[in-house]
Amino acid sequence: MAGSGLIKSLAEREQALARQLEEAKRAAAAKVQEAEAKASQILAEAEQAARDLEAQFRARTAEAVAKIEREAKAKAEAEAKAIGEAATAKVAEAVQAVLKEVLP
Repeated sequence: MAGSGLIKSLAEREQALARQLEEAKRAAAAKVQEAEAKASQILAEAEQAARDLEAQFRARTAEAVAKIEREAKAKAEAEAKAIGEAATAKVAEAVQAVLKEVLP
């Protein structure tokens, strides 16, 4: 009879170990699922941060381009005005020289 008690004890121990193994599998699966959810969240946050940085970069670039364009336009207008004024003065001088030669 001692042999049957030992067999019963071993069978109970095997069942207990099988339950523990199943619990460990469920716990591991839950941890994996939790880790995947956390990884998805981190990925989504990183993607949003990248989009935000790209938007900031584009805005700063657009501002810099607009500033350069304004400065270039102002410089070109100033140069055109200076050239126009110089040309007007030269034309006036030329007119005066012609008038001096033509009129007594």
